[in-house]
Amino acid sequence: MRHAYLVLAHNEYPVLEVLLSMLDDKHNDVFVHVDARSEVLYKKIENFKMKNAGFYLLKNRIKVYWGHYNQIRAELSLLQESFNNGQYDYYHFLSGVDLPIKSQAEINEYFESNRGRVFVGFWSGKFHENDMMRKVQRYHFFLRYKRIKDHALHVTSFLNNLCLAVQDIMHFRRKCTFGDLKKGFFWCSLPSDFVAYLLQRNKEILHRFKFTLCGDEIYIHTILWNSCFREQIYDINDPERSSLRKIDFSRGNNHGNPHIWVMSDLEELKQSDLLFARKFSSQDMQIVREIQKLYGLQ
Repeated sequence: MRHAYLVLAHNEYPVLEVLLSMLDDKHNDVFVHVDARSEVLYKKIENFKMKNAGFYLLKNRIKVYWGHYNQIRAELSLLQESFNNGQYDYYHFLSGVDLPIKSQAEINEYFESNRGRVFVGFWSGKFHENDMMRKVQRYHFFLRYKRIKDHALHVTSFLNNLCLAVQDIMHFRRKCTFGDLKKGFFWCSLPSDFVAYLLQRNKEILHRFKFTLCGDEIYIHTILWNSCFREQIYDINDPERSSLRKIDFSRGNNHGNPHIWVMSDLEELKQSDLLFARKFSSQDMQIVREIQKLYGLQ
């Protein structure tokens, strides 16, 4: 099988370097988008070389802000670039602080055994439904300032809250032409036929999810759910199992960020039957090196 790994990176070069080394397999090509605001990281990775995998660093870089639709633009840019490069059996989205927690041989075998399945994790329940509607039914105009330091005191925060309040008073709701809305974490593995279907709706996606909060958690899930590919979803009920990604939100911070794996978590990761884990930090390179030693290419 042929795999395209699509990496979105903006910091943590030591972790990213290990990730790339672990993906350096003859079955893989790796495509990397570095946030246009991360010039130092881009300079470090600009001349990165791989021995066995193809390595493609996107030149057309986008400034990515939390919750902003530029995140979707960067993701679709990676998907289009890799799709134009040739036929791959699977397209895997990873961040620059993710790592495989299985060997490349095991990963290849798993996807070979489940060829054609769509590995996307869905969140369900009243909380996620309400959260999703809050994010997609109103216009969010000032998202690039959402997480700046002391943003609550910033004039744009006031303007954003004012715009949302006016929309609520008017009972305004944005329409969705995609069908039933669905939500989950973005990181996923997609077969080529669904990628082709998704890219056909590129312009429609960018139009509808502009001024949407965290639209990257919604657009793939919604389009997948309302398509003929729904039957190929690996596991609708278990988001981690369906995405094949070990992500612990229960120990994350109050901003919805997942737990950062540390050395004391190593045994838990070793016992997992999932293929990838998110997320790691250069503040604890010991676990990163242990993962590399266990599952990296020797």
